[in-house]
Amino acid sequence: MADNDALFRAAGLLYPESHRLHTGYRHHGPLLAPDLDLAAAVDDIANEAQTHRCGHILLSTEEYTTNRTGRLAALTREFSKRFGPEAVSLLCLLRDPVAMLRSSYQQFVRAGLWGIHRDKFYNETDGSIEAYIEAFHKVRECHWFAYDDLLRAAMTGVTAGRLTVWDLDRISDLAGQLDHHFSLPGGQTALVKNIRVSMAKLHFLRLFQQEFGQKAYRRNRGPLIRKIDLPSQNWTEQMAIDKGLDLPEDVLHQRFPHMQDHKMHALAMDGPLAPCS
Repeated sequence: MADNDALFRAAGLLYPESHRLHTGYRHHGPLLAPDLDLAAAVDDIANEAQTHRCGHILLSTEEYTTNRTGRLAALTREFSKRFGPEAVSLLCLLRDPVAMLRSSYQQFVRAGLWGIHRDKFYNETDGSIEAYIEAFHKVRECHWFAYDDLLRAAMTGVTAGRLTVWDLDRISDLAGQLDHHFSLPGGQTALVKNIRVSMAKLHFLRLFQQEFGQKAYRRNRGPLIRKIDLPSQNWTEQMAIDKGLDLPEDVLHQRFPHMQDHKMHALAMDGPLAPCS
């Protein structure tokens, strides 16, 4: 999103620089910091919007889905106080559950995710994608594909006028969809996809954490990810499965036959939100 700053501002949509990471994914996770004065943060963002003459504000981070500290609810309350609850809406994008598992596991190995304790994970399990499925279920009390349950948990206490839920499998042109949703000039929004590391690199990153622990990994993560090139041309799908880096899609569908049901239930949550009591 940050790559489109100038385009967005010109169309009246602000992707705030205030309370945004300025390196890496450049998202608004800092707004969930437990010691942040949210009223002051909303003032900062509102003033930035006024400076750029923007009538709409877009905030984005995966942490709005994964955080369970109540900070998202508190943030929406502050925006609702300032602009009214009908002016606050949430947009959630869902992907295929199998693709989600693979991407989620890769992100966990790279940088952690979903509040799973990484030292404990690598010390007490074999670090496999199977162990990740079990750890996710233990921490979140549901499976990774239970989008409806995860969304309800994320939305607890939220004050907003609407929840919009998109199925990425049904969207052939996400940039165009975003342009239309935010009333942007068509064909101009540029999407930057997260780059997946190779299976060889994923295996290496997992081994490093198993051998040297999280303190050493945190200290060296940047160079390990950016400067070590381990292509996967000699890796087969079966090798990835044998090393515990993947599971066959048909096996996942057999073990978890209700994956798509949960996704459909989450999509059905799209619509106006009832006022919080």
